[in-house]
Amino acid sequence: MRELRLLCVLSICILPAFCQNPAKPGTGWPKELDDSGTHFVVYQPEAESWKDGELRTRAVVMISEAGGKPRFGAISISAHTKEDAEHRSVTLENLEVVSGDFPSGASDQERALGVIRRHLSEWPRTLPLDRLRADLGIAEAEKTADSVPLKNAPAKIIFSPRRAVLIQVDGDPVFREVEGTKYKRVINTPAMILQDTSDQRLYLDGDGRWMTATALEGPWSEAQPPPADLERVKAQLKKAAEAEQEDAQPSQSSAAANPNRQQVPPMAPAVHVSTVPAELIQTKGRPEFSPIPNTQLTYVTNSENDIFMYLPTQEYYTLISGRWFSAKALRGQWNPVAAGELPQDFSKIPADSPKASVLASVPDTKQARQAVISTQVPQTAAVKRKDAKLTVHYDGEPQFKPVEGTSLEYAVNTSTDVIHAEGKYYACHDAVWFVSQAPAGPWVVADYIPAEIYRIPASSPLYHVRYVRVYSATPDSVYFGYTPGYMGAYAWHGVVVYGTGWAYRGWYGRSYFGWPWTWGLGFHYGFWGGGWFWRPGGWAGGWYGHPGWGARAWYGGGYWGRGWAGGRGWAGGRGWAGNVNVYNRWGGRGVVTRNAQTTAARANTAQTARSNAAHTGAQTAHTPGQKAGANSKSATGQTHTNQAGTANKAGHPGGAAGAHGAGAHGAGAHGAGAHGGKAGGAKGGGRR
Repeated sequence: MRELRLLCVLSICILPAFCQNPAKPGTGWPKELDDSGTHFVVYQPEAESWKDGELRTRAVVMISEAGGKPRFGAISISAHTKEDAEHRSVTLENLEVVSGDFPSGASDQERALGVIRRHLSEWPRTLPLDRLRADLGIAEAEKTADSVPLKNAPAKIIFSPRRAVLIQVDGDPVFREVEGTKYKRVINTPAMILQDTSDQRLYLDGDGRWMTATALEGPWSEAQPPPADLERVKAQLKKAAEAEQEDAQPSQSSAAANPNRQQVPPMAPAVHVSTVPAELIQTKGRPEFSPIPNTQLTYVTNSENDIFMYLPTQEYYTLISGRWFSAKALRGQWNPVAAGELPQDFSKIPADSPKASVLASVPDTKQARQAVISTQVPQTAAVKRKDAKLTVHYDGEPQFKPVEGTSLEYAVNTSTDVIHAEGKYYACHDAVWFVSQAPAGPWVVADYIPAEIYRIPASSPLYHVRYVRVYSATPDSVYFGYTPGYMGAYAWHGVVVYGTGWAYRGWYGRSYFGWPWTWGLGFHYGFWGGGWFWRPGGWAGGWYGHPGWGARAWYGGGYWGRGWAGGRGWAGGRGWAGNVNVYNRWGGRGVVTRNAQTTAARANTAQTARSNAAHTGAQTAHTPGQKAGANSKSATGQTHTNQAGTANKAGHPGGAAGAHGAGAHGAGAHGAGAHGGKAGGAKGGGRR
């Protein structure tokens, strides 16, 4: 007999083992409970250690009511265990909820503990011994990997008092000839930058116009008039990119996805091109300030950025990718603000303030505590071994580099995350692990991942794959899950930040493959109307999203690697939104999502289901015998099959108001969004 005490420890090791005989989608984890109009969701318990009969575990809990905001907390559980070495299993006895941690208040904690305790008897009591040991090995591996910290210092912050755009180039420009023309193209940027080889002049497309300069750093001015063949070159590149993507949808072209491209502003913006990580903050004219009640803070009202002044020191503060920076002047030197050095007045910002969203990035606020807890909420899916397929394409012969501080190697000349470990090759694609004996395949769904992979440090571009786990497996299916770290959301110094802050060198060959960027995309993490949202900015006017750019610049929306592919998935400007659940990318074939929802989202989903059923019935009457399913090939060459029918598009934990789903102002932390953002499957990426 071993005593099991599951304490509330903020580890990130998922313990799927509580699922005795993995359940079909819709059962198993997460557990959903209802009590007097309140909906409780208990996610997979997470294991920390199992030593001398003591196993430490915790579980995240979401609470919601109809029309209300979801709240997050965590519970500690204790039990006794009995190990059966012959049958390779562990039995739990005397399962008990010991304590809870609910930033939303004592009332939520008391209710949650009471409801969960009443339902403990329904939980499975047997778990696989080998799976438990594998998960604990991952937990130990993670502890050593975390010795390499995230970073928070961009190379530069650019201020503009007028309309401006920041164009990021991933390092020194890499030019490739455009076949049959006199132009070369810069391939390591999501913008379309062409060079006329006859006079070396550069041309930049965006905002419904062509800008021109003699050097990348500028100055840039509007071409008057632009060479007539530029539009033909752009059309040629777009056609070539679509030819490489059998799943390209013309209706989601750059112009269609970004309606701002149809409306040419009367004046061209100031163009800033940077070959190092940078950020742009801007105001509409001279900064205008408004005080924040009961604080000594003022904020800039004529800016979409979060810019504050702390009156006692006359210093400016701004929030970028979840990190704070300060400066004596807007055009001055911006320096990172260390944890604990942010003025206390930021925590006093009223909840109804126009700038209340930044409270999620202020340490020790309840919004920040809930944000940190929410980074441990998993998305889950059941993956059918025989149906989920993967094809990996390399730019030439496969090439690998070592992962610092480990025995691993990773592939550098492919857009797929491929790792060489323990004599085999492991590939992580859309949060599903595959394994092969050779770097090019054939690939099969993996049900075991070496613990060494979870030692990958933040200094490695493969850091994100640590957040994808195998929960359990049967002869037919493997149960996977990922937490927001896979999408670039990391808990650090008591808040959630976007990206690792590390700059990773991409691959420059016949093709360019980059790594996700932390800076240059204007990501913002905040609390709006019931959810947590990443908000990318600076996309208005169609400066980014051009065809054939096979990189992966951001974690959120398009997830990683699907290339921008003609701007597909862009909603335009700050209305941009990305995917809600990575598993929906599989189109339902071989991968079935297992989502929990808030009370409001469940009602919305039920109504949508009724409407869809009526629509489908009418449509079927007109199209009998229509074949379900179509093969598709992604921009990166990965092939999978789409199945007719709609996967669960509700955000996780839930739909319209979910902390990781679409919210009042856009899509949630597992996706992205802002102020009415439209959920879509953005195809994007670059690496920085």
